[in-house]
Amino acid sequence: MATSPEIQEIKNKIDVADFIGEYLRLMPAGTGVFKALCPFHNEKTPSFMVSPSRGTWHCFGCGAGGDIFEFLMKIENLDFPEALRVLAQKAGVTLSRQNREVLSRKNRLYDLCDLTARYWHKVLMESPRAQEIREYLQKRGISEESIEIFRLGYAVDEWDNLYNFLIKKNFRPEEIFAAGLSIRKERGSGYYDRFRHRVMFPILDHHGRIIGFGGRALKKDEPAKYINSPQTEIYNKSEALYGLYWAKDEIRKKDLCILVEGYMDVIPSHQTGVKNVVSISGTALTEQQLKAIKRYTENLALSLDMDEAGQRAALRSVELALAAEMNVKVISLPQGKDPGECATNDPDLWHQAIASAQPVMEYFFSQATKNRDSNKPEDKKLIARNLILKVIQLGNPVERDHWLRQLASHLNVSEASIRELAVKAEQGRQNSSSGTRRPQTGLAQSPAVAATKPQDGFSTQNIITRDLLIFSRLLALIWVYPEFLFKLPEILSPEMVGSELAQGIYKDLILFYTKNNELFTLGAEERNEQQIFDQFISQVKNQAADQSATAILEQSFLLAQGDIISLEPKDAKIEFDTLLRLIKTDYFNSQIAELQSALRQAEMSGDRTAAEKIYRELSELIRQKAAL
Repeated sequence: MATSPEIQEIKNKIDVADFIGEYLRLMPAGTGVFKALCPFHNEKTPSFMVSPSRGTWHCFGCGAGGDIFEFLMKIENLDFPEALRVLAQKAGVTLSRQNREVLSRKNRLYDLCDLTARYWHKVLMESPRAQEIREYLQKRGISEESIEIFRLGYAVDEWDNLYNFLIKKNFRPEEIFAAGLSIRKERGSGYYDRFRHRVMFPILDHHGRIIGFGGRALKKDEPAKYINSPQTEIYNKSEALYGLYWAKDEIRKKDLCILVEGYMDVIPSHQTGVKNVVSISGTALTEQQLKAIKRYTENLALSLDMDEAGQRAALRSVELALAAEMNVKVISLPQGKDPGECATNDPDLWHQAIASAQPVMEYFFSQATKNRDSNKPEDKKLIARNLILKVIQLGNPVERDHWLRQLASHLNVSEASIRELAVKAEQGRQNSSSGTRRPQTGLAQSPAVAATKPQDGFSTQNIITRDLLIFSRLLALIWVYPEFLFKLPEILSPEMVGSELAQGIYKDLILFYTKNNELFTLGAEERNEQQIFDQFISQVKNQAADQSATAILEQSFLLAQGDIISLEPKDAKIEFDTLLRLIKTDYFNSQIAELQSALRQAEMSGDRTAAEKIYRELSELIRQKAAL
């Protein structure tokens, strides 16, 4: 990445921990250092480290690292010009017009959308043609302050009003189309405005950049009440959440995100003082949107319209949120009322509904048993079927056991029968998803891995996994600091290392250590890490090990010569201990997961003896993990 005075000034003004803390929950990890769960690969134990003094971050789990620019580009999938614009605005640094890095196609689209929002807002606030629209918003209870905060606007009832305005501002027709603001004519050439005679709601990303628009129709006979910008280079419908830019600080402060359905639910809620509200804007909730919310809180309260479509949307959202391991509640409103109407006409009712939100399983129970007689066999069957499908989605075995017991008690049937149904439902669920591909873990590749060249057609990219990345870095530390190997066999058994490949290398290393102890006892001036490495890899090759082991060892030596050799001994020891904890934690996590699965099956089948035995083993593993 090119270095310039402007870039350096941005780095000096933005603290790396403060910036990354807007995305991740950072925890102290020593003097002036922070740790977090890495957002770039799946992990249960933090291996993502942030060093404010160096202005850098690094993940020991996947190898990713860099400064604030690399972090923003990676987590937001931005190119460098976009990241530069975002960080410059955040730091209050004015970029020179001569800086070509500022110029990019996406930045042109951001500029275009910002100008469009300013134009439509000016029309709404000042044009005589918008008098009717101002009166409409006033009747809907939208204050002038909210119009300013949310940058509402008005698209006039003309075919090319906006298009002609933007052309005069030196934007090209293809750019206006690429931003989703115009539509190609079906006959002949040219374009016309996508939004006409509508109240306009700019959609902002969490940095405050306008990425798209939603428009509410003002004509009663308009077939589409709301239309949104189409998918563009800067507007991804599956990621965007209306209101997140204004709500994110309040979500973090209250540790709760309230999810509503539309623009006109978000704004009235803000006016009542409830500002931790975002909207899915008429689309189905997605995993990407939940990921954005989880940057700020693990707690989600759903308040969607109470009509049939709203209920279906709520159910889909709950299932996704539970799969994302979020704590979910449901906000219930009187029949026929939506959050916006409630917040406008009866703010106290809106506040009360939020305060009395039900945990999702309580809500499911109340809905499943409503208007049904739990004494009738046919109703019992329906209630059990509906609720068991919800219970098996719960990830916590204690919570799942609680609700299975509750269901058996409510229906006045044996726990065994309910657990039998649960086992069948779980098997059916697993069978229905067995053909689905598992999502990618997002495991990043370290610079050292990228630098390793294929040998005889073999590439380390084919074998690099999280456990191999960690193990490779552990080896790199040993090549530079051989004394780290002294007590390693006593505290790290081969089965803890991970894959069979890593275990095989580790066993060979321990054997090499016992046979060549004198190499590891030399002083710092006498020893040469390359001597130890060369002798060990020579032994591995002589044993006709496969090329995978050779590639991993050579990668570890590249790491030693690059990252590790520059570390101070104190820092190297800290990193070595961190890697050991990661390896052992991963091992305990895998063992715990296997036992939890076995415990779940034992509980559902009613085998108390097996469940108790598994529970004791599980408790011991959890104790050992906690002692790390």
